Amino acid sequence: MKTKVCVICKKKYTPGQFRTQLYCGGKCKEKARFFRLSAGGKPKKGGYSKSVYIRVWMKARIAAGFNDKTPFVAPCTYCGRSMEVDDPNINLAHTVPRSELTFEQVKSEEFLTLSCRDCNTAMGTMTQSEFIGEK
Repeated sequence: MKTKVCVICKKKYTPGQFRTQLYCGGKCKEKARFFRLSAGGKPKKGGYSKSVYIRVWMKARIAAGFNDKTPFVAPCTYCGRSMEVDDPNINLAHTVPRSELTFEQVKSEEFLTLSCRDCNTAMGTMTQSEFIGEK
C-alpha cells in the first residue's frame, strides 16, 4: 500500500480501508476539527450555541431581579459574581451531574444554570443542592 503524510502532524502513515483518509489517527482528525471550528467561530465539541448562553444568562438576570436600569450583567448562581454576556469566564453548569441525565436532558436548558468558571470547576460532579450546602 501507498504511504501518505498526515496534514496535521506531517508523519507518514498507511491509510486503512478508506484511501481518502487525510489524518494518521483520531487525535489528528480531532485537532483538524478543532481548528476548522475555531476558524469559523463556532462552539467547540460539546459546546452550546451562543443563543443558549444568552437565554440562560437572561434567565439568571431576571431571577436576580435586574431590570433595564441596572448594569447589563447577570450574577453567577453560586457566588454572585457579575458577568457580562461575552465574559470569557461564563459557564453553563448542569444542576444535576451529566452522568445522571439522559442525552435529551443534557441538552435541555431546564437543567442548565449560569456560573463562573471557578464555581463550575469546584462543583465537579455534585448536584446544585450539594454544592450550595457545601459552600
